[in-house]
Amino acid sequence: MGSLGCWSMLAILFQTLLVVIISWLTLDCKLEPDATELHEITLMKILYLYDPEACGKVFFYNVTASIGHDRIYTSIVWPTKNHIASRFRTEIQVWLSLHLIWTLFAIINITQGQRSCSFYATLLPFTTTGIALLLTDVVYTILFLIDAKYTYTESAILLYLTKNGHLRAIMKSPLTTALDVEDTSWIAVVMAYCSIRGIVQWMVNFWIVKDNYFEGLDHYRKLQHHKPSVRRKSSSFDL
Repeated sequence: MGSLGCWSMLAILFQTLLVVIISWLTLDCKLEPDATELHEITLMKILYLYDPEACGKVFFYNVTASIGHDRIYTSIVWPTKNHIASRFRTEIQVWLSLHLIWTLFAIINITQGQRSCSFYATLLPFTTTGIALLLTDVVYTILFLIDAKYTYTESAILLYLTKNGHLRAIMKSPLTTALDVEDTSWIAVVMAYCSIRGIVQWMVNFWIVKDNYFEGLDHYRKLQHHKPSVRRKSSSFDL
């Protein structure tokens, strides 16, 4: 497929390698929250990157919030079930599967793309998988942006986890009255930005799918146009 195929292969391999690393870190529970790190990073891990049910270990999070002008609430909470993190694990698995399939078809397309049957055998599956990946990115981005509506503060995140799982606490408190001033909606926005691959890489993937398809289609049409002329020449030789 020439230089286009080579550059496409490099871009796809790089993204697949990145997804494999992220998948390994997430699915193998390597991103366990740590009390020594920034609490914003801890909140991100608790919300998305660490599923206590799948990992078989809970994380105890210290909450200190103001629930009045002169009242401070302090407690320790720990999610035992987190459907948000569970959903993210499923998303990672889908991403990983699509990337591996896309890489496989990209390799086949670049090595077997000159064959007459390559349009249906390699190019169409490669294009279909690429389109599916592009749409998946958009859907996941929308889901993360929806999360941002409910995760704008630390208390909102904990309430969101309560509604989408099971959050235990040493001391019960009306978190809805907590006077948080720190905005944490950026966590979901960052996840959405990563899902759309920083926008630029998503556009690159779009052009990879489009350009490879039309180049392969043009090659297929030339082959189809060349076949009748070859047949006519062979017939004239027979006469």
